[in-house]
Order: sequence, then C-alpha cells, then structure tokens
Amino acid sequence: MNENKENIMKFHPQSNTYILRKKSYFEQNVSLDGNLITGPDTNFWKNLKVAGNVELGKGTVIRGSLHAEEVILGPDCRVDGDIHASRNATLLDRCTIGGHATTDGWMKVRPGCNLKFVRAKKELELVGKVNVESIESGTKVIIHSE
Repeated sequence: MNENKENIMKFHPQSNTYILRKKSYFEQNVSLDGNLITGPDTNFWKNLKVAGNVELGKGTVIRGSLHAEEVILGPDCRVDGDIHASRNATLLDRCTIGGHATTDGWMKVRPGCNLKFVRAKKELELVGKVNVESIESGTKVIIHSE
C-alpha cells in the first residue's frame, strides 16, 4: 500500500462501505468484506474482490480481475482481467475490459466501451457505439442509441 492505511481508506460503518482517496494504489490482491467506493485514478496492481457493491471512480485501473455483488465502473476505467458481478453491472463511457465481463443479472454498457466477451444471465443493454467482440449465445440483448 502506498501510505499508511488511514490516509487512503476511510470506513463508513452505517453502510459497511470503504472509501478510497483518489490516486490510491494497491500492490497486492485486495479483498474487502463490505462495499467499496474509489476516488478517481485509483490503481489495483492485482485482483480486487469485494463482498458487496463496488463503484470505481473515473480512470481507475485494475490490472487483475474484479469480483463483486454489484459493479459500477466509472468513465475511462480499465480492467485487464475479468469482471464478474453476482447481481448487476454498469459500465460507463469508455471502459475497457481485457477479459470476460459476466453477470448473473443485467449489464448496461455505455458508449465507447471495449469488451472482449460478455455474458449477462438476465439482459445485456448496449447504449450507443460499443465494441463487443463476442456475446454468449442465449444472452438477451437490447441495443439503442444514446
């Protein structure tokens, strides 16, 4: 970790949420039993696993994989590995996923996103111009302009 933990991470007990300061970075795998909100430009050099919901701030990079209950990727986020949301996932503008993007619920993908492979058990919504190389057969897809 880059500084002492107290300076980069706060905990909000009422919502069981960890809040990370912008431009924080983590060199090892991170696993949290709760929810997570990151400031912009946070870097995870390995995997991120969150028991609850995760909201990544703009420009956040995960060099490994991301697993959480519900996932919201802010604009310009990048995940080099896979992402999996056991409920739902929202990828805001210009996100890039290097591996598989999967969810047991619905997934919404906003304009400018690049994904190799997508599987949504309930529904995949593509908004605007999105680059998806492969969608698992049987995935219900809804496409509409911005």
